[in-house]
Amino acid sequence: MTGWTEEGLARAWRALARQEASEDWRFVHLTKIGALSVEAGCHFPLGREALIVSFPGSWSVDPTRLPEGRGFDVSSIEGQLAFAGKTAVALVRQPEGSPDIFAVMVVDVLRALESASENASPDMMDVFLERVREWQAFMARAHRPLSSDAQIGLFGELWLLKLLANTPLGVGALNCWKGPLQAAQDFHIRGGAIEVKSTVRTGSFLARINSIEQLDSDKVPIFLCGFCFEENTDGVSLADLVSELRERFVLAGVQRGFEALLMVMGYLDEHAVLYGRTFTLKDAKVIRAEGDMPRLTRAALPAAIRSAAYVLDLNALEVPSIGLPELIKEFGLD
Repeated sequence: MTGWTEEGLARAWRALARQEASEDWRFVHLTKIGALSVEAGCHFPLGREALIVSFPGSWSVDPTRLPEGRGFDVSSIEGQLAFAGKTAVALVRQPEGSPDIFAVMVVDVLRALESASENASPDMMDVFLERVREWQAFMARAHRPLSSDAQIGLFGELWLLKLLANTPLGVGALNCWKGPLQAAQDFHIRGGAIEVKSTVRTGSFLARINSIEQLDSDKVPIFLCGFCFEENTDGVSLADLVSELRERFVLAGVQRGFEALLMVMGYLDEHAVLYGRTFTLKDAKVIRAEGDMPRLTRAALPAAIRSAAYVLDLNALEVPSIGLPELIKEFGLD
């Protein structure tokens, strides 16, 4: 599954888009995830893109279990020889749904299944449906302008994305940006991870850690990167930063994924005029999540505690901080 990207899926769907005779479906095999088989498909007569996940064994799917999508449909597929002896569930883009958002959604759902398979999750159907429901909740959100905190949060992630794109990763840095896809950390790089927290407030730098896993997972190393920005007329606005990155990704032909991730983050061009505040980087704290770095860890918590969120005062941490050039070196990107 690892090699599949939004662009790869778009190519597969384009190859399927021509209906032959009076067929309702066309399929192409993508991958296997444990006992699951995964196909890309096109549903006719409208040629709608689809992801089909088939589960071992044949049983009736209760339609009330299937999410009612916004921008997509979820349904079981019956009567197709390709899925004989299996239970196949399709995620199908609705005509009004964004193709770019749908491609990002499909890749994210597959990654969730892949992760669950690696962790020996007992009910992969539940994993699949739960991830789809999370996307359903996203699609239902009103598209209001980003709040001030959300703007600076996105600005910080894009700031680091730009920094990574200026390393040997190049535009491949876009594939490392996992924040929009509800990953535990904002960036996954070569087996490690970086979580970004940003502020423009003076005084204590309070960073909300949204889960135990954010600073305690199987990713090695994990860094907490705290950006402190200040408003400055000589700085860069969120809209400027988006435009700069957009131009780079357009030239590289990977703009579809970038645009979709921006939409997932709630950034819409129609609101860009509201994002004119300009910022410069005042300070950066880069702290490795290990040893004496204060944080919640799964091993140190009672088993009865299943989840937790907490707030760290980054200014009060008595652990070493490294610079951004050193951060890049830690991942072998210098």
